[in-house]
Amino acid sequence: MITVHIEFISDFICPWCYIGNARLIRLREKLAGTIQLEIVPKPYILYPHISKGGLLKEHFAKRTKPGMGRSLKYEAARESLEIKYKNIERIPYSLEAHQLMALIPDNTVKNKLAKRIFINYFENGQDIESHNFLIEEAKKLGVDKETLGRFEFTDEGLETCQAFIKQAKEDFINIVPSLRLDHQFLIPGLQEIDVWEKYIRRAAEIQLQKNDK
Repeated sequence: MITVHIEFISDFICPWCYIGNARLIRLREKLAGTIQLEIVPKPYILYPHISKGGLLKEHFAKRTKPGMGRSLKYEAARESLEIKYKNIERIPYSLEAHQLMALIPDNTVKNKLAKRIFINYFENGQDIESHNFLIEEAKKLGVDKETLGRFEFTDEGLETCQAFIKQAKEDFINIVPSLRLDHQFLIPGLQEIDVWEKYIRRAAEIQLQKNDK
């Protein structure tokens, strides 16, 4: 079976990324048995002006585009998701959530943790900047104490995240979610599932052509 490597470039405070994460998981299930998707979460900082401590939702809301709420509600419903902004008090600083993800070696655990962070933020209004929250969620998934200690007491992983984010911007990635297939084909923004499937199938075909040579 062909495996297509997918970098899922996203930010945990981005609602389109929340929808995209669910859509990509649905696509992985749809393609199971024909194409295996190796989904690797990668960091992005959507709003660099948000620093540690976050930003009050009331201040942030003034920056949003008119009509965005209706579009988000529609797209979320298509993935059986609900975005409950009334539960969110602050727009958090997300870099440390990305740091924890970078320290976890198991990609399956990374994807499960990403899903839990998205859901807890957009549905429950959890403070995903909180070390306590992040550590407790990681513990539920069996992340070992040594990894959690490195996250809690060191800056390990931050440099890796910052380097990736810097490179992403240099690669002109300025919208998330973005998918990068097999380290080369970039698909920017949230897309219909059929569009993503078309590109993934094309990436699989290119692999087969290379293998036949």
